[in-house]
Amino acid sequence: MRKRTNILQSRDDARLLTQALRYGVAAFGGFAADYGALLLLKECAGLHYLIAVPIAFLVGIGVNYLIGIWFVFRRGGLPLHRELTMFVVISLLALAVTEGSMFCLTDLLRVDYRISRVLSGVITYLFNFFTRRLLLYRSQQSDEDGQGMPD
Repeated sequence: MRKRTNILQSRDDARLLTQALRYGVAAFGGFAADYGALLLLKECAGLHYLIAVPIAFLVGIGVNYLIGIWFVFRRGGLPLHRELTMFVVISLLALAVTEGSMFCLTDLLRVDYRISRVLSGVITYLFNFFTRRLLLYRSQQSDEDGQGMPD
């Protein structure tokens, strides 16, 4: 029995690494869309960075969601409307993390907004991955049978 638990734990660790790498692809796609939109909104449209960031963030989470459901996570046991609601709530929290870190880095520490967005992107990536993995793309059934995450 003890040996079986170790094997299952090993599978979960491997899944976490694989899933984190796949999520990195989704996050990169979403971040690329976000960053490109931020540059367009700030440099071409002349918006203040704290206004451009949330607009660009919406573009990025749309791309991230589409890649995430296609390539990273299996849908959990939640109905689609609840899954989307939780996704939006988590994304709004991530936006708050992004805006807060952007303000701290850019206004308080005087880091260029383009560099600040990259640094805040790392923080947001970690927040999004673990929050979504733990709260959104897991079901009780998948935890019991070990099938909740892609191999």
